[in-house]
Amino acid sequence: MGEFEAAGELVGGGMLGRAIEPVADGKGGEKIPGPGDCLNCASPLEGHNFCCHCGQKAHVHRTLKGLAHDFIHGILHFDGKFWRTIPMLLWHPGELTRRYVHGQRARYISPIAVFLFTVVAMFAFVVSIGDVDIDESGIGSPATVATSVEAQEKVVAEIEANLAELEKEDFPGISGARTGVKAELSRARSHLAELKGEKPVEKSPKITFGMSGWDVLDEQIQKAESNPSLYLYKVQTKAYKLSWLLIPLSLPFMWLLFPFNRRFKMYDHAVFVTYSLSFMMLLVLVAWLLVTVGIGGGLIPFLLLVPPFHMYRQLRGAYQLSRRGAIARTFLLSIFSVAVLAMFAALMLLIGVVS
Repeated sequence: MGEFEAAGELVGGGMLGRAIEPVADGKGGEKIPGPGDCLNCASPLEGHNFCCHCGQKAHVHRTLKGLAHDFIHGILHFDGKFWRTIPMLLWHPGELTRRYVHGQRARYISPIAVFLFTVVAMFAFVVSIGDVDIDESGIGSPATVATSVEAQEKVVAEIEANLAELEKEDFPGISGARTGVKAELSRARSHLAELKGEKPVEKSPKITFGMSGWDVLDEQIQKAESNPSLYLYKVQTKAYKLSWLLIPLSLPFMWLLFPFNRRFKMYDHAVFVTYSLSFMMLLVLVAWLLVTVGIGGGLIPFLLLVPPFHMYRQLRGAYQLSRRGAIARTFLLSIFSVAVLAMFAALMLLIGVVS
């Protein structure tokens, strides 16, 4: 699945390159802005406060105060788009989707930008569990339980090498992965001490996938079984990098809601799905925050009702459906959503084994 990750990297790299490449002068060189020209694209400003070509301000600053202002403005305002987009995403998702599809795009944050923001936020706050007491974490299980001191020493050395590899990584949730591997290392060392007669031997459970019959795959499965914490870290990493696959996985199911309907294009469905996924990730983030502060336990049943309600409002507003039509499609979309999540989870688990 490396090509999928490569595609994501190419998209990001292309956007970055587009942002920093110089403006061509049509003669193989770079166009240099002159007096009265936009400093970004070298187009004539003609007395305007903003460039008519790229939208940049005519007057730019080079002060620390201005930089601080840009930082705060960038986080809190997004040129006003943030405060227009998020409230509509929460309460009027259908109207937001319809407006964006029909051309009102300068007013709102694009669905892809919202999706990327929510993915990073969710993995950064939810998956990153922080520092946990190794002995109480319960994460992972001991590596392959060896029957000899020499074999168990090799197991300990392998886990130590894996931990050293994780120490070099920087990824949302990496602290949780390190905690899991440290917990596994602690148990492996404990088992080594048991084999040496330092304390009684206690058997612990282990993750078992079963064999597929394919030698190459079975070899990877055995590695996953022997080091479940590293395996779960790989799954987490792949889910973060490949979360965008939820969008194309959902599109065929969206088409099934409106089969052979020429009014709605795949683009419309893609915008719908992207905004919807962004909201669901925000909901997961809010639920996690509530549970973290100790007030979310009683709200979880209520929060489970929010996704279908949001789907209903978005379907009815985006596609201009009747109540009955929106309810029927909400029921189907709820089933489709579970199927898509199951497909995505199975795909990530498989990638975690073979990677």
